[in-house]
Amino acid sequence: MEKSELGKHANISPASIAKLGKGKNITADVLLRICDTLDCDVEDIMETVEIP
Repeated sequence: MEKSELGKHANISPASIAKLGKGKNITADVLLRICDTLDCDVEDIMETVEIP
């Protein structure tokens, strides 16, 4: 699925899609909408990274 297609299906703004592409922070609400659209859990689409 293309990012723009995901944005349409999950009702995510183009700005949030751009943040995803750049690895920037997004809200938990956006993550949950992505999970609903992809029928997956949050753990399936993200990971925690230690900041030095």
